[in-house]
Amino acid sequence: MTALTTFLLLVIVFGLLALVLFWAFGIDRRAVPDYTGDDFGLLTEVTAVPTSEAAVVLADRLRTARIKVTVVRRGGLHRLMVFPADAPDAKLLLRDPG
Repeated sequence: MTALTTFLLLVIVFGLLALVLFWAFGIDRRAVPDYTGDDFGLLTEVTAVPTSEAAVVLADRLRTARIKVTVVRRGGLHRLMVFPADAPDAKLLLRDPG
């Protein structure tokens, strides 16, 4: 084998390896993670209160109604987060003073 043949064989092997790796891993099309802390995925904010005590009371009210709730502290407020399907019921329940 000559040096030219060896060189061409290496170029072909590395070219095929590059194609296989590109096919396997390709361009990453996943969503870019949010490092600001403002993205809560599927959760939607239904209300925000200034104290943790108020957040606990409202979260207990939602949990009693079998609505899953998460309390997040952000920017000095306690935000109550629920799934979008539960948001209308949660807002209606939290609007009721009783």
